[in-house]
Amino acid sequence: MDGQKKMEAYMEKTMKENNVVQKDILNGMMRSENVSCSYEEKTITLGFPMQPWQANRVGFMHGGAICTAFDITMAALARFYARENFAPTVSLDLKYIRPVKMGDTVLVTAKALSSGKRITQIACEAKSKNTGKTVATGASIYLNIDTTRE
Repeated sequence: MDGQKKMEAYMEKTMKENNVVQKDILNGMMRSENVSCSYEEKTITLGFPMQPWQANRVGFMHGGAICTAFDITMAALARFYARENFAPTVSLDLKYIRPVKMGDTVLVTAKALSSGKRITQIACEAKSKNTGKTVATGASIYLNIDTTRE
């Protein structure tokens, strides 16, 4: 199986885990949608429709919900490169640029900058589906833990 087909199969499995197996926890409550993936570009894009429970006090998507969307997307990509290993978040840095309004969907694109034996570094950008404008940017580091030895 070529790399693109492996990534597509992995994303299908990940969406089932997120939205069916984990439906009653935060990952499932976020209702992630598989938008696209590119093995060649080392990217995945997930969509997160804003839901009323994600609103902050002024009615925009809460920063914590945006951060969760980033972590779900980047962690999915990190796990793809970790293969069967565990890939916990070591650091996550976000910059909020503009608000996300009710009725919008946040499109989060993660790109693997480097993926080594122990560390995967990922950059991320979120855009409004309605406007196409960037709403946040970020970067993260994931640790590749060999679960057969550690």
